Amino acid sequence: FDNEANAYVHEMTTGPELLQAMGDEKLDHLFLAYGTGGTLNGVSKVMKSRSPHTKIHCVEPDNAPMLYSQIETEYPTGEGELSSFKDPHPVWRPHLLQGWAPDWIPSLVDKARSRIDEVCHVGGDVAMATSKTLAQKEGIFTGTSGGGILASALKHAETCSPGTSIIAMLPDTGERYLSTPLFDGIGADMTEEEKEIAASTPSSPPPPVPLPSSTDESVAFVKGNIAKNKIVIWSLEYCEFCWTITNFFDTIGVPYTQINIDAFQYAKDNMGNKYRAALTDLTECATFPQCFIDGEFIGGAADACIKWRKKELQPVFDKAGIKYSHEYEGDPFEFLPKWMSQNPLRSK
Repeated sequence: FDNEANAYVHEMTTGPELLQAMGDEKLDHLFLAYGTGGTLNGVSKVMKSRSPHTKIHCVEPDNAPMLYSQIETEYPTGEGELSSFKDPHPVWRPHLLQGWAPDWIPSLVDKARSRIDEVCHVGGDVAMATSKTLAQKEGIFTGTSGGGILASALKHAETCSPGTSIIAMLPDTGERYLSTPLFDGIGADMTEEEKEIAASTPSSPPPPVPLPSSTDESVAFVKGNIAKNKIVIWSLEYCEFCWTITNFFDTIGVPYTQINIDAFQYAKDNMGNKYRAALTDLTECATFPQCFIDGEFIGGAADACIKWRKKELQPVFDKAGIKYSHEYEGDPFEFLPKWMSQNPLRSK
């Protein structure tokens, strides 16, 4: 709200990009709102210096018309102040335009006042209706604030002559408003039409990529590495579950050999998939990672984590003569992908 860098970045990027997008065509009107004021401040500077004929229209909620009131916000003058303003603005009221118009006029907005040609106002109901229409007719998914800006621009466009150019900035997405009144009229369950659309698409996953048959060479490679390494982890290079087991073993200080069968070095003659076929024949498991300790298949990442939590993995290390940290007191499931934070595996 007070950081000049906020405005500066829009002066250096957003403003010039808008003019660049217009090309040789002049920009007559620009509609935008204010939250922190960074966009308004930075973009308006660019317009007044490089496109002075462009009119800046700043939109605010009609039930919180702070700029319209011309009542100024008092700002702290001492260093180390914890607040950006002394008192809430007297005309501010709760409104539906999330992200707009906090309960004071930010200093970045105040500094841009002289560059605003018109202050416009929009109601929350109109903003929500416009947002829904925008999604239905144009496929643009914006929130209530985006709908508010567009509603103001459309209202102004009704008074403009043909050929007038208008930009309405919609720095918003509807995803964050799925549980708000914006979507009250949209049912959670599918309609009959939606069910028909869903039924018209394939209901089964595509067939898996076929594996070649294992060869004597691939079987020898797999069995040889299992035999000569105390711990061998067969993995895929960019698999989060493979990272789970390697990060866990790294943390407890367990040495291991990792073989990424999809690495480029195994691409020639499709050898990586031949190794995969040999592994599948051996373990009857098609997923990765696959971990062997002292020649025995112990499973994948989740298996290793569960065995550790049940204190079943430690004896396997001891029997194989593998040293590991006895100081680790954490939960190995901490190494699972973050998107699995609610996975029931974590409670086992």
